[in-house]
Amino acid sequence: MSVPSERYAFRAMGCDVIVAGASTSRRIEIERLFARRDQTFSRFRPESELSRVNGAAGRPVHVSPDFADMVAVALDAARETDGLVDPTLGAELERAGYDADFASLRPDSPRPLLLSGPRLHASLRLTGRLVTVPGGARLDLNGVVKGRTVDDALALLDGDGFVSAGGDLAVQGALTVALPHGGTVSLLGGALATSGIDRRRWIRGGETQHHLIDPLTGRPSRSPWEQVTVCGSTCLAADISAKAAFLLGARGPGWLDARGLPGRFVRADGQHVMNSSWERALRRVSACT
Repeated sequence: MSVPSERYAFRAMGCDVIVAGASTSRRIEIERLFARRDQTFSRFRPESELSRVNGAAGRPVHVSPDFADMVAVALDAARETDGLVDPTLGAELERAGYDADFASLRPDSPRPLLLSGPRLHASLRLTGRLVTVPGGARLDLNGVVKGRTVDDALALLDGDGFVSAGGDLAVQGALTVALPHGGTVSLLGGALATSGIDRRRWIRGGETQHHLIDPLTGRPSRSPWEQVTVCGSTCLAADISAKAAFLLGARGPGWLDARGLPGRFVRADGQHVMNSSWERALRRVSACT
């Protein structure tokens, strides 16, 4: 069956959220879910649980079940990507100038203080509902929160439909999806996520900065890609893999192939590179699942 054509949209987590196939009651639940996650995990809300945990860096903090679950997901993502998707890079993002909601960033300001430091995700501790952020680090869980929330929202649908947040998408039922820089792909289920620097960029000290931090340097990545799009079984899995493949640069396509994940890479000049898994999926004309 095809996804219903009626759409419902709202703003959350600094992006547009679009839902199809939801009843009025389910729409309310989904909007509340996004609002609750934003209130819990925002770096820019001083009252958020994330801010409270970051403020206690170096000491164990008792957290909510949802927060503990998301930290566990983030630690799994760090292990699966050999530390590329690192939840302890909040301080590095702030040093690069991403210290407020993106819509309120000034066009330019003094050059950021960019310091490379040790990779700290291995020192992040989760014991039951006790979280200990290593001293000197700040959590940023956005690498997993949005994808996980899209998946959780999709699970609230009673039938075919989709949930999209900032372009990251999870679907039940057949859907044709427009790809960045042109083209389409047919999804019969699963998810599609794009990680890139074409939207979240800003100027600091006359230099372009972006939000995809290389954990090896603590600085915005110098990856040759502008965007990486990945098909996966869930939005969370696709989002994590797209970010890792972006940060790996030229090794990204092969890294995805080793995991059987279709990936589409776009350079700054618009040139497209598709990995072998994506090419095989196109030849089969099958779903990305």
